Amino acid sequence: MVLHETKIRLSKAVLFRDAFTGEPVSSGIRIHSLSGGRVEKKSDGYFLFLDVGDKELTIETKSPIYQPRRFTLQADAGAEVSEALLYPSPSYPLRAGNTAVRGRTLPGRALKFHLEDERSCCRLISDYKKGEAEISFYRKGGMKNVLWHIRKKQGKKGEYFALGQADGEAEVFRLGEPLETAYLKKDTVIYPAQETIADEEGMFYLLLGDMPQEPCKLHYFYKDEAGQACGEAEILRAKDNYVDLCKEEKK
Repeated sequence: MVLHETKIRLSKAVLFRDAFTGEPVSSGIRIHSLSGGRVEKKSDGYFLFLDVGDKELTIETKSPIYQPRRFTLQADAGAEVSEALLYPSPSYPLRAGNTAVRGRTLPGRALKFHLEDERSCCRLISDYKKGEAEISFYRKGGMKNVLWHIRKKQGKKGEYFALGQADGEAEVFRLGEPLETAYLKKDTVIYPAQETIADEEGMFYLLLGDMPQEPCKLHYFYKDEAGQACGEAEILRAKDNYVDLCKEEKK
């Protein structure tokens, strides 16, 4: 009998991160490919999707402490590592001082949030030109956030951006997508941000770390087929807050 060598093809490499801490997540989650093939867990939050027949890969995640997710990525034979965030659920372990925010909006809506706390405010190292693929800034205290909010000091509105790689001590980061505005080093502030997705009933959950003095303004933003909006809601530190964005948007 002639034995034939079987070649295993890498379809996609994905790094899963905790959206609250920014840390890689390898344990306590179940990863399933809805597009066939098989999943191989590596170290430090990396998962390999092998022998997927389609050009697109649909992934489903389940966990006792994270919200379930289903999303689609392009299969690229491992040419680029994609990062996926796992959002804390109400079962996520709370620490003293943590602040929880529960709320309501349209089902499936992706929401971005940030607090403008001077203690976590970061600064550009060099000017950023509109459309550049990289950004250079200082991260305070070893922050590992994937998502950030940037605005001009005297401006009220800014934009959120995601880092392609948030590990290590680097100060130059590849952007998930280029920014739509130019920013000057002397006139820019950057704050760590978070995001979450509302479930099929429109309910969302967000976990925040240590907050500044209370009451605090939680800034939010969304953009989808139903429209876009930004605003703020008042929350209390170390409490379980409720924010009805449907009601806020009608004001």
